[in-house]
Amino acid sequence: MRILLLSFLIVTSGAHAQSKVFLKDIGVMALASNDLISWDSESEKNTENARLDLSTIFDYDGGDRISKGGNPQNSENAAVWSITKRLINFYKERLSTLDDSTKARIETVNEFHTMVKSTFKRLTGLNFPKTAINEMVSHDEQASMRALHDILPGRVSTIRGKLFPVKSFDLTNFVFAKFYLNDEELNSQINYYNGDYDHEYTQIKTPLSRKVVNLKEVDAKFTEKYSSYTQAEMLDELRRVGNNEIQISDAFFIHHVKELFQKGMCSTDNNWIVTDISCY
Repeated sequence: MRILLLSFLIVTSGAHAQSKVFLKDIGVMALASNDLISWDSESEKNTENARLDLSTIFDYDGGDRISKGGNPQNSENAAVWSITKRLINFYKERLSTLDDSTKARIETVNEFHTMVKSTFKRLTGLNFPKTAINEMVSHDEQASMRALHDILPGRVSTIRGKLFPVKSFDLTNFVFAKFYLNDEELNSQINYYNGDYDHEYTQIKTPLSRKVVNLKEVDAKFTEKYSSYTQAEMLDELRRVGNNEIQISDAFFIHHVKELFQKGMCSTDNNWIVTDISCY
């Protein structure tokens, strides 16, 4: 018995517990990414302000698309649209109560931060930063966020009862881009990191066009052109995470994700981020 117990301890001593990640985390992280980064490939610049102030919703196109989710990227798939729509509904409810658009937006941003903090912990294994950084997004940070596309689920299951005709769908299918997921669906667990993209992301069909986008190739080109890393080495690290060799919090590039969110929480010269996190 002692020998068996000793063998068990040796086998399991190097194992790492994996966090549970939910479909809602994909929506929250995608919206956060859109709020921090909007990459213009022609000018090779980030056109977002690197702050988690929901400018991607409220300030896009002069604020004329708030009810539509602001930046069209916020309605590119059901997960991010479902989180975006919930925040829009929250804003409208607060606006009707407060009758003050400034206060309503600040409270909506605070609600978003609550979502982000729990999602950040599950996706990175790190505690949410307690200090902020007053800088713009770096290429290494953007590349690190792109590496986390590893965890994107290709398919989503619906939980609507036996009579509901759609049982599952591709998250990349533009027909279902604005499919409003219910709370039970958003709280469904998804697969953890494994070092590769689900095949749905290598063949994304664009609406009203024959163009097919391979997200893995797009991310690889950005990473290898602008960052200090290659996609292959970053995905290999995530493969080690999936194999329980290391924790996601120990991945060599994860500190860039933390620094990105530190920048996102900086309230300096920002009217919408109200926080006790100090920015340096």
